[in-house]
Amino acid sequence: FALSLHVLETTGSAAAFGGISALAMVPTLVFGPLGGVLADRAPRQRIMWGLDFFTAALVLGYILLFPGGGPLGAVGAVMVLLSAIQAVYQPAVQASVPLLAPAERLAAANGTVSQVQALANLLGPILGGALYTWTPVVISLLCAAVGWKVSNLNYTGKEKSEWGSYSGLFRTKGFAVLLLTAITMSLADAGTLSVASLAGARGVSVSYFMIASAAGAVAIRTLGFGLISKAPRVKLAAPAVALMGFALFGLAFCSSAWMFAFFGAVFGLAIGVAYPTNFSLVGDLMPPQYHPKATGLVLLVIDVGWIVSPLMYGYISPVLGASNTYRFTGLLVFAAAAAIYWKYWRTFTPRAASRR
Repeated sequence: FALSLHVLETTGSAAAFGGISALAMVPTLVFGPLGGVLADRAPRQRIMWGLDFFTAALVLGYILLFPGGGPLGAVGAVMVLLSAIQAVYQPAVQASVPLLAPAERLAAANGTVSQVQALANLLGPILGGALYTWTPVVISLLCAAVGWKVSNLNYTGKEKSEWGSYSGLFRTKGFAVLLLTAITMSLADAGTLSVASLAGARGVSVSYFMIASAAGAVAIRTLGFGLISKAPRVKLAAPAVALMGFALFGLAFCSSAWMFAFFGAVFGLAIGVAYPTNFSLVGDLMPPQYHPKATGLVLLVIDVGWIVSPLMYGYISPVLGASNTYRFTGLLVFAAAAAIYWKYWRTFTPRAASRR
């Protein structure tokens, strides 16, 4: 965030800001699957703290070389490298969760991981704007120090001598449908990027939606997973995504702050269930040797959704208008999720069902 802020401050150009930010997304698409392969072949703990140290060194090097703020080329290069690091880092994190949490606690564990990520996404811009340059270095070094110190985790990254192949992964029952469910979720989640324009047209602050959405997600992940964990996860993923579509559809009819807050809370509850449940299904559906690659691909399709959804809004809204675009998107997500559930998840029995 601090680097993007530097671009905007230096150039005063929204186009440069958007272009650099879009460029930083490219490594996520390229290196996401490679991150799954690396998590197969190297201890995941070392991947995490090693990349934390590398991130700190990269940002520190940039600060020392360009104390007054570097040229756009240098900023773009650093943002691309940071994005590549994140693409490799995240599969190692998510693929470690099934190794550390028992099956009955897997959804709650994934919920905790996603809650920490959400908190980081919230605090990152705040700290980045306040401290500007030193925040990434300090946080990365702290994370690396913790990762280095915690050396007694009950896995090494080499539990299985067999490394699952991508061809075997796609032959695994349910994986292709899991990817379809994940990208449908992502299309809905990324649709919230444009809520500000819809709220602005109604004379309502978008904060009502965003705060209620965050509160709903926090509430369900911290208070509700005790009840949710008792339900089969294959019965939760698609219905939660359908509820996200319902919330987007409802936004098109909002005319007051409390209505934006209500549908924001509904959306937050839905994404609070959908996101960790999708990652928990990796552990339910796949043998352990496929977990890193499966996690990398799920993250990849989620990132694709975050690229496609704003593009859809940008092309459709000038034709249909903001309200009709949300009606269309909400109905599309709801119908797709309902079809996925009815056609597949409704009668599906996961591989790990016997452990639940």
